[in-house]
Amino acid sequence: MNNQKQTKRELFFEVCRFLLVGGIATLLDYAAYYLFRQCLLSPEHFSSGIWNAFSLFFSTAIGFSAGLIFNWIFSVRFVFRGVKDREKAASKTSFLRFCVIALLGLLLTEVGMHVGVWLLPEFSLFGVEEWLGVSVKEWTVKACMTLIVLVFNYVARKRFVFKS
Repeated sequence: MNNQKQTKRELFFEVCRFLLVGGIATLLDYAAYYLFRQCLLSPEHFSSGIWNAFSLFFSTAIGFSAGLIFNWIFSVRFVFRGVKDREKAASKTSFLRFCVIALLGLLLTEVGMHVGVWLLPEFSLFGVEEWLGVSVKEWTVKACMTLIVLVFNYVARKRFVFKS
């Protein structure tokens, strides 16, 4: 398939693999974040407010990194099978591009979350105003940003890292 155009069927299965790997990477991100935030670096064990900020920052960075590394490995080996040059796709340069795209996605998420939460009025869904201690408005914005960044990540990775 290296020198021919990707068929609709191949593209469909590539997107399915992308969603599967991204979902697992997200779970790994959240699990690593939780492990560090609640167990290893729990702010409850220390009285300093600075420790809380450090714990949040470090736990978020560890989770993000764990998900990113998992996603990179499985994107190279499993998701994007039809790349023109597999060695180039797995190179350090491609990994750097992959990381830049991930950071742009994170930035897009952060900006979208802040703007969305600021602009969207509070509302309830099925009579519920919050879920797991977070407002329905915030969950709605988070879901919308997840979908937007999902599309951004796929298109950017396909175009700039895993060219077929």
